Amino acid sequence: MRRGFSLAELAVVLAILGVVTAVTLPRLWGWLDWVAVDRAAVEVSTALAVARSAAVFDGSRSRLLIAADSLRIDRRAGATGGPEPAWQPYARWPGPAQHGVALEVSNPEVVFIPAGLAWGLSNTRVVLRRGPHVATITVSRVGRVKRW
Repeated sequence: MRRGFSLAELAVVLAILGVVTAVTLPRLWGWLDWVAVDRAAVEVSTALAVARSAAVFDGSRSRLLIAADSLRIDRRAGATGGPEPAWQPYARWPGPAQHGVALEVSNPEVVFIPAGLAWGLSNTRVVLRRGPHVATITVSRVGRVKRW
């Protein structure tokens, strides 16, 4: 009786594993790009929702600053009849760059008023890219967030 594997059998198994890896690895990289873009889009959408909710619940303005390295929410705070209200930090998350995702944004500062409407004259468009995968998020003037 023979125990173990011969060198030829091991070489055949390694060759088969090499072929399977060579075929599946490009698909795995594409899947990882899609996951990274999707994760970054979820984080930006969540930050927009939190900023809008903070404005509505607090009854004051809030803003989201969108940058590659961070997503930062500030609230407008100040005493009535006192000095000009100032932006106060509220929440902060790492930006899309942490996932290796490139960011293009038409307006990096999205301000929400207490009614939940976005302040400004035009929609904001956020484009997230990694490899062939792209996600686009738009924020309308009425505060609606849509992901394409």
